[in-house]
Amino acid sequence: MDAEKQTWQHSRRWIILITIIILLITLYFYDPFTTYLVAGVQNIRFGNIVFWFASLVGVVGFAIGHWNSFRRNIFQAPGAANVEGLVFESLQITLMTAVIFCAGGTLQGVEIMSEYLLARGDIIDAAFGSKILTIILLVILTIIFYLLHMLVRLFRQGWSPRRPGRSSRSAPVPARPKPSS
Repeated sequence: MDAEKQTWQHSRRWIILITIIILLITLYFYDPFTTYLVAGVQNIRFGNIVFWFASLVGVVGFAIGHWNSFRRNIFQAPGAANVEGLVFESLQITLMTAVIFCAGGTLQGVEIMSEYLLARGDIIDAAFGSKILTIILLVILTIIFYLLHMLVRLFRQGWSPRRPGRSSRSAPVPARPKPSS
């Protein structure tokens, strides 16, 4: 009975995913929707669609991640809420969302620079330098946010700083006895 329920839930998730994909494809080819989207939302163009897609993925991932975190840390055990776990998970989710946004911005920057290089005869000028600088800064921000995410994960798992290194001249340190359970 339990295996049948899990199979149905797994199938239901795939059905929902396929339905969403079909809906997005239909909306993409439905001209009144694209006209409404372009007219209704300012500064959206099909030239920056990569960043909009990354933003959509980031926002949806942020919402789903927080919902799962709240469900795991608050709703499953109402009497014993795990606030520390909720804080660490929220921080990790937020940092991964920042990584997604920066990576999407980087991809959009590469796409913009590629269009610029294909459309122009002069390659090296001030606009090219600003585009390269933007891409480099976005890559650096992506790396920084990812390293912060890993640092939060290490702190959550109980990371402690390393002990100072031993020199080869010192006597070997005996191994600690394992605690009995």
